[in-house]
Amino acid sequence: MELRWISDARAAGLETYVDDPDVDARLDVLAAAHVSVVVIDSDLSFYLTERRFEEHAVFIDAVAKKCHQRGMKAVAYYPMLEVLTEKAPKRRHTMGKDHPDWVQRGVDGKANVFVGGGRVFWVPKRTESAWLCPTTAYRDYFINRVKRLAQTALDGLWGDVPLLSDIVGVWPCTNATCAAKFLAETGLAQPTSVDWNNPVFRRWVAWRHGVIHEFEQAVLSGARTVRPDFLLIVETGTMDHSNATSQGHDGASRDDGDVLRAWEVDCASDATGMRQAPADDWISMAIMMRHGRGCAGKNPSWAITYGKQTDDAERVMAIAIAGGQRPYESQIPLLSRTVGDAWRRKMYGWLKENSDIWAGDSANPVAVIFSSVSRDFVDRNAGTGLYTSTNPADEDWWATRRKDSAKTLPYLGEYRGICKALIHAHAPYDVVTTPHLSPERLAPYPVVAAPRPAALSDGEIASLKSYVKAGGTLLVTGATDAGVFDENGALRSQPALLQAFGISAGANWARTSHGHGAVVLVTEQVGQKYYQTDDAAVTTALAEILKANGRTIVTNAPPAVVIDLRQRTEHRLDVLFANIDGLDTGGFNAQSASFTVAIPCGGKTPRRVTITQPGDSAPAEIPFTHEDGRAVFEITVAALLLVRIAVT
Repeated sequence: MELRWISDARAAGLETYVDDPDVDARLDVLAAAHVSVVVIDSDLSFYLTERRFEEHAVFIDAVAKKCHQRGMKAVAYYPMLEVLTEKAPKRRHTMGKDHPDWVQRGVDGKANVFVGGGRVFWVPKRTESAWLCPTTAYRDYFINRVKRLAQTALDGLWGDVPLLSDIVGVWPCTNATCAAKFLAETGLAQPTSVDWNNPVFRRWVAWRHGVIHEFEQAVLSGARTVRPDFLLIVETGTMDHSNATSQGHDGASRDDGDVLRAWEVDCASDATGMRQAPADDWISMAIMMRHGRGCAGKNPSWAITYGKQTDDAERVMAIAIAGGQRPYESQIPLLSRTVGDAWRRKMYGWLKENSDIWAGDSANPVAVIFSSVSRDFVDRNAGTGLYTSTNPADEDWWATRRKDSAKTLPYLGEYRGICKALIHAHAPYDVVTTPHLSPERLAPYPVVAAPRPAALSDGEIASLKSYVKAGGTLLVTGATDAGVFDENGALRSQPALLQAFGISAGANWARTSHGHGAVVLVTEQVGQKYYQTDDAAVTTALAEILKANGRTIVTNAPPAVVIDLRQRTEHRLDVLFANIDGLDTGGFNAQSASFTVAIPCGGKTPRRVTITQPGDSAPAEIPFTHEDGRAVFEITVAALLLVRIAVT
């Protein structure tokens, strides 16, 4: 599959409708801003007759061709499981009325259909929103329409959030087709209530992730029966937090194969974006950006980079790029707006000139394991966990309840806390989700961290054991129950990961040798503690583990400077710096950060160091010294800085 245009994507939305008289002019504006992929949002969100759908397919085909004429790719925005019907109370035919058997039903029996007027911003008054089940005949209805779109000039489909919606019914879907499928695949009767102590309920929670994954794969397979080069980019908003548990849509639960993802990393507020967000919310966003890259495995991934104004938008885009995400720039809360054409031109022009940053392999020295089912079975959907803060003054803030803070959740808090500590320690890391866990995948990393790995398959445990035996250092934290569940929620008699290494709970940070490597065990929730308190003892202990590998960065940079290392070729190392230092509540007061940094050169000799940032006309060479195998230099980072180190 040719992924170059996906890898180099600079995306933007275009809201347009049949007979739009301004479409050419607006496409010219996008092309002038160095947009490379246009997401065409027509009326596909609505309940369309076959005749109306055909009109839109013809129109979208024409718009896609206009994009190609301007050197841009085109994908069509199409909600995968939600269908809207305008003026629903007065209409005889709506999706919910015509196909009640297709509608998702919660464990409470409620159908996931509602009429807008305040529940969510994207559903206007008197408009019906129906959420459909992917195990019903709706599946073929949708795939057949995607096949028609694959006959157009479109390069792919932007499939919007195929989730099991909890806007009305809770814990969907429990309709007849889902019950029959669960019974056929597991031999178990579908649960009728939420009970985390029930192994059947836990099995059902893990199974639901597979239902959405299978639907995504079927949509892509259907489209490729028409056109083998057609792509599916799935907008995924559930990230690492508990919405993935309750809504079933989880990009970390399976290997996506050729399905691509665009992550909707929600802001703290739909009104002000991240402008009023505290420091830990900014860190949380940086962690989610990197999480998305880890979920993607071998695939490139995109992220929607919402902003309110250019200054906060630039910080969001900076941590997206440093986190390995190709940006889809948009002004909060809609996908078809920009915070400014001139600013978008500056950022996308710089990315276009430096697109080879995406071609390099990661040179980060640490991997962090993320386990979806550990989150499911440990946190038990007790709170949302998107961010950490509340803001009663903003009615559009992400949450109002303290219980929804990610800091309160034992798995998510431990995972994000370890990630936060690594960022503050300036130890660049990659996320490895359990579907991608293998000895080969872990081999490049001297250190692998496994925060609160309560649920692991036998194969995953074997991979971790092989990694350590070959010489790696495995850090296991919050770990009295490491491996106590299998991948389906079955309870083991003992914590299987600890059993595999023949160790039990003892002194924190205790090191046990195994083969050529070692396991460092911390039974306390040190990650969650760091997430809550910035306990310096945690970063000190991490530094002791990391310094032995010889790939540590030495710097006096502020803690909230995010660093990413990429090996472009054997003769060049790229280093990205994203600065979110000093951002806190009380107004957006972004400042530049000046510091000295020493970057390990992998045993090679640095010959030249250049820097560039958005707005620069050309890279600039800067002075450096070579000390203890590192290139040492001074830099000032506004929002985003790229350093290139030539080595021999």
